[in-house]
Amino acid sequence: MATKAVQCKNEVRMPTPAMCMEHYSCVYDNNFLITVLVDPTSGEIVDVNKAAADFYGYPLRDFRKLSIRDLQVKDDGERFFLEQAMPGGLFQGNRVFIDKHRLASGRIMDVEIHTGMIPMLGRLCIYTVIFDISERIRTERKLRESEEGYRDLVELCPEAILVYGGGTIRFANQQAEQLFGYSRGELIGRSIEDFFAEVPLSSSELGKFKTLSHEKGSFRVEQRFIRQDQRMFELEISGAPIVYEEHLAVQLVLRDITDAKKGIKQAALLQEHRHTVAFPLERCAALEKLYLPAETLSGDFFIFHKISENVVIGMIGDVTGKGISAALGISALRVLFLDSLSHSGEPMHIVQDLNRRTLRHMDEDYIAGCCFRLDFAAKELTAVGAGINQFRYAPAGATGSTVTVKGAPLGMFENSEFQEQRITFKTGDRFCFYSDGMELLFGPEELSGSGKDLQARLMEASLQDDCTWLGLTIL
Repeated sequence: MATKAVQCKNEVRMPTPAMCMEHYSCVYDNNFLITVLVDPTSGEIVDVNKAAADFYGYPLRDFRKLSIRDLQVKDDGERFFLEQAMPGGLFQGNRVFIDKHRLASGRIMDVEIHTGMIPMLGRLCIYTVIFDISERIRTERKLRESEEGYRDLVELCPEAILVYGGGTIRFANQQAEQLFGYSRGELIGRSIEDFFAEVPLSSSELGKFKTLSHEKGSFRVEQRFIRQDQRMFELEISGAPIVYEEHLAVQLVLRDITDAKKGIKQAALLQEHRHTVAFPLERCAALEKLYLPAETLSGDFFIFHKISENVVIGMIGDVTGKGISAALGISALRVLFLDSLSHSGEPMHIVQDLNRRTLRHMDEDYIAGCCFRLDFAAKELTAVGAGINQFRYAPAGATGSTVTVKGAPLGMFENSEFQEQRITFKTGDRFCFYSDGMELLFGPEELSGSGKDLQARLMEASLQDDCTWLGLTIL
């Protein structure tokens, strides 16, 4: 049966001793919470339960002789406790506050203190329940230190960094201020969409910012950004999940790739220019060609070189990798090809020499290729395969067949063996050479068709690899 004091005409009517002891036994003897009774006038400890004795490390008998000041770390701990526990006097609601207490061992603990007034053992006491929050405080402190360290670290980063969570920007470093042209205060709290109004983020890209979780991992997008002063930037935005201020968020690293994109475009134009060259002996053969990179820069290439008025050496190939690295590989191979050609005009010798040079000069890059020689005086084609191991031969008026020339890619094995095929041709015959990307989209017979038909199909396809096709019709 619950008991309470009743205030009437400024007096407190206390329950009977029997009622009080029954209540006391119920609350204390079976209570696992750390509980302390404190005299509201003197700060002396009236009583404690076993859970309190176990936590503080005092025997019950000794503990009951202490004052609340003996548990406090502050010099004025008793006054602080009483002011916090009953700032409005004896008759008030419950109070909650945080303090530091010292155990019998001298160890300092962070505690959360819940207090209220209650009549107990024939007197009015401050009923105090104490919770150990030391681990929580340590965790919060580590989190703060971690976040402060994070802020210090990203301020040193040369890239613009934003933390995006809950639909708004929650952190921005100094580089982000410079990139966006806004102060940190103007960035934080706003949606990232606000800054891409002129060139909006696609719904799929925006969805990555908003729904990213630890399971979904990181992402990378490229986005054009026009600043308020009309300066235009090409940005690479990389995102990864982090926990920021105890909530899941996305760290966005924004890199200005404007100059790099210009360089890539110039390289792509150079590649296209190289592939606009005509067949060296136009009176001897008609050339159709298709060249479609899967990305801005291609790893595919083809080369024609005139040996004499009747002989042309050609090569079609694919350098491993994509982008700039592949483009550099193609440039290096062109130099090696021309150097090999100065020593021999035979496809087998050229391929063997290129294999040695690739191993020596191009590290772990591999080049799939097929080298062929057209001798229009002898009416003969000689082809050697090195990773591109098939081409199509269609005699005049016929559907044609696939010719196989076995051989590993250049730069793969030091002692690779390469197969050579010789085909005698006549006017109207047709040879078609192609890279791996074409084989993914077309069947063998289609690959000996017209370049116009193939191009129409390619424009509708989603390219998985670079596509290069050469069609030579003997005149």
